[in-house]
Amino acid sequence: MTTITPPAGPSELPFRLSVLERGGHFPEATGEEALQDVVEVAMTAERYGYDRVWIAEHHSAQRSASSFPAVTIAHIATRTQRIRVGSGGVMLPNHPPIAVAEQFATLQALHPGRIDLGVGRSSGGTTTAHRRLEAALRRDPQAATRFPGLIDELLGFLHHRGPEQHRFHALPLTPHVAEPPQVYVLGAGEGSARAAAERGLPFVYGHHLSRTICRPEAAARYRTAFEPGPQGARPYLIVSVQVVCAETDEKAAALALENAAYLVGHPVDSIADVPLSPVREEYLARRALEEYQVVHGAPATVAAELGRLADELGADEFMLVPYELSGAARCRTLRLAAGIRQGRPREAARR
Repeated sequence: MTTITPPAGPSELPFRLSVLERGGHFPEATGEEALQDVVEVAMTAERYGYDRVWIAEHHSAQRSASSFPAVTIAHIATRTQRIRVGSGGVMLPNHPPIAVAEQFATLQALHPGRIDLGVGRSSGGTTTAHRRLEAALRRDPQAATRFPGLIDELLGFLHHRGPEQHRFHALPLTPHVAEPPQVYVLGAGEGSARAAAERGLPFVYGHHLSRTICRPEAAARYRTAFEPGPQGARPYLIVSVQVVCAETDEKAAALALENAAYLVGHPVDSIADVPLSPVREEYLARRALEEYQVVHGAPATVAAELGRLADELGADEFMLVPYELSGAARCRTLRLAAGIRQGRPREAARR
């Protein structure tokens, strides 16, 4: 049997590379198959030298098997040895902060130094089911507006801060861990960027979300507003980017368009599929690739685009979001993207 040596890991790049796994799958895939794909993607990410793999929180999503990150993280951490594993992210207004702190303290105790805790403010559901999902989660409709306070409460439990900052300071965190997991704030707008900056926390800018949602100025605002503190001495910006990587630019473009065409032809918010003409389908697919800012191409092309974004946004790290529903296709993108080498060296804080 021939031993295949993976390419040198992304740690040699001028910016670090990580992975966001959303648990995507085709409708005919079972939940078991979809989650096995998630595990395979995580193991591929480790094999090819990525720094971390994060798991998303999506609820009642027809094409996602990723609903409860802590459970999936626990399994992936046992199937890997080196890579950091975390949430991308736990939607904090959906959960009591003490429960999140206990879950991730437990994970950190079982896998010391390998657990990340990314937190966001959305519900993790589709637009059409938003109100019903909030009711099912027992989520306060105003909870998102209290997101900064929920972060403070979470940090209070993890770091046992005093009564002036944490109203539940008398409740000890169990299990007690010597080094709590690092908290990251996820978002696409200036509100989340400001919440991260004011607390000295790293910020994950959701470039992979639609242009309608993203506010590029949030990245600059985060750096200028950053206040050094116990959680970090310097700002640290991770940018999540949807990617399709193949052997050639032409093949990557075709694969990206094929996947986009499937998604626009099978919208998750639709009760029944609405047939589209080939011309209309291609038009909408190209619009979707633009709207979701999907980077596609051969490794050198992907590297060049990431280098451009690094300069534009000041990224210290990119979190690749494979823009494909098949687990095998997502693994292909990660294998090929791991070999990229271009970009301008940056002095980045190491976390």
